[in-house]
Amino acid sequence: MTLRFGLIGVGNIAPVHATAIQNTPGAELVAVATRNEERGRAFVARFGGAWYSDYRDLLARDDVGAVAICTPPDLHLPMTRDAAHARKHVLCEKPMARNVAECDAMSEACDRAGVTLGVIFQSRFEPLGRRVKTLLDENKIGKLIWSSANTIWYRSDEYYRSGAWRGKLEHEGGGVLINQAIHAIDLIIWVSGMPARVTAQMRTLNHAIEIEDGAIATLEYADGRIGLIQATTAAYPGFPERLEFYGTRGSLIYHKGLARLEWHLRDPQEDGEEKAEASSGASRPMDINAAGHSAQFQDFANAIRDQRAPLVDGREGRRSVALIEAIYRSAREHRAIELDAI
Repeated sequence: MTLRFGLIGVGNIAPVHATAIQNTPGAELVAVATRNEERGRAFVARFGGAWYSDYRDLLARDDVGAVAICTPPDLHLPMTRDAAHARKHVLCEKPMARNVAECDAMSEACDRAGVTLGVIFQSRFEPLGRRVKTLLDENKIGKLIWSSANTIWYRSDEYYRSGAWRGKLEHEGGGVLINQAIHAIDLIIWVSGMPARVTAQMRTLNHAIEIEDGAIATLEYADGRIGLIQATTAAYPGFPERLEFYGTRGSLIYHKGLARLEWHLRDPQEDGEEKAEASSGASRPMDINAAGHSAQFQDFANAIRDQRAPLVDGREGRRSVALIEAIYRSAREHRAIELDAI
């Protein structure tokens, strides 16, 4: 049975979603919604489907079984509610929403309607991302004692002027943490769990925007581990994203932006390295391929068919927002924040 998708929003990430749908057996893009007629007609000429100026007209189609939401974060909750009311399954781009309360409202709406909710975190579906989790689950480097996520990127002033919503707290919910670094943050959570406490600082360093373009957070875990998140969009020319894990037997470095994974153990014969096709948004926001998205769309379609939760459902999508919300609160209030308070 074919799962027919409607796509809401045709911004930078939408072509990746459309390509992922095309790459998913048993899925078809049949409708696209955007208020911009020129962009909408150009998009359907490239990818197929019918164009609608109002997403609610797309939701009214009986043959649309699921929607992919590619709009700014402030629209994720209302659009998800409308889609759930129309009995459409929802796959929403990151961040899931601007805050935890909105995430919870999205999950509640979909649960109430009996539809599936998924959140895009394609890094979990990339081969090296999955390999990191496997190696840590197998205690390859021993007991984990330290981890860090480093998103040291660059975004130009033109980037922040390229959309009326960019750089605006009301629309984005935050800056580099909730927009760019959220993929690395999600991976840290996925492979090593949620911290118990965070302490953070953030600044607007080099852009005329309302939100942070630089942040540092220290993480404390219940088992005594510590961790670090560093993120900025003010570091010219931008550097490949990197995640580091240190354990009692050795270290594991995931050069995410270079698609290279290496580990070093006390016995050099156990050292290893793996590589994959590289893509990085360090300086070019759309320097990504559709492989991870395609794998996630396939999982989402399979979840609907098999009547199970997708691998990244609303509750998983909420976790990164909860950690980022705690980081923001710590920076504002100049104190440590316990995660059970979020």
